[in-house]
Amino acid sequence: MFAPGVRIDWERRVVEVDAEIVLRKGPLELLACSSHTREHESILVVRARPMNIFQAMGLIGLQPGSPVRYDEEQGRWLAPVGEPVEIKVRYREGENVRTVPVRKWLMDVQRRRPPERISWVFSGSQTFENGRFGADVDGTVVCVVDFDTALITVGALHSADNELLWLEANTEAIPPVGTPCTLLIRSAAERTIEVKVAADGTLRRRDVPVSIPDLARAVRREKRDAAAITVLLQVVPGVPTAKIRPVVDSLVRAGIDRAWIKIEQETRQPRSAKPPKSRTNS
Repeated sequence: MFAPGVRIDWERRVVEVDAEIVLRKGPLELLACSSHTREHESILVVRARPMNIFQAMGLIGLQPGSPVRYDEEQGRWLAPVGEPVEIKVRYREGENVRTVPVRKWLMDVQRRRPPERISWVFSGSQTFENGRFGADVDGTVVCVVDFDTALITVGALHSADNELLWLEANTEAIPPVGTPCTLLIRSAAERTIEVKVAADGTLRRRDVPVSIPDLARAVRREKRDAAAITVLLQVVPGVPTAKIRPVVDSLVRAGIDRAWIKIEQETRQPRSAKPPKSRTNS
């Protein structure tokens, strides 16, 4: 554990934050807030200190930007900026553990359906003149409207006026209040899906066999939350081009953009030469 309520999965470069569902219905200003702050307008409450989440995100390589701010020279508000991040939520449903993008728990007020995509950014909050971290003070962990202390927020301007709130809780998709869950935060700037192509043309991902349709579905799923994606075909030594081309063509037919596919030819490890046998004079 990195800090109370915060863990880092170093292999997958994911920050895990313990949370609990506190709201299933109504307009939203946040997705996640700190305890005893904004639970009446946030689906989740987290016990972790926002500064600790900020530090953990930095350790996996995420770069903070800045929350919404007013530019005096331009005379206008500027949208939040920061490294794009993906946010999913993991929870237990009966005997099963489910992991879903948090956007599925949100409802677009105008369109009456979950947003197809939300561009989350690591805005990083602000630090007040007294040295206090803004998100620690306001509890603004993951916001969906304009807060200048937002740790994570939407990379666009969205008013906090009640009559202009653009999201509400998607009640039917959210588990019961009190359900413990985990926020999973990682970079969405670019995603690489590595697939090994064997000599017989079969594919393996994470050392598990994978079919073309399953791989195509995984790519489309990952692309929804990533700014860019690469399907890296790692070809084992000795595989002829004739075996690789059908794989690429099949992925394209399955709906994968050919520009996303890259081929990497693995090199054969040279065998270490055996030392010559010593000769002795008879």
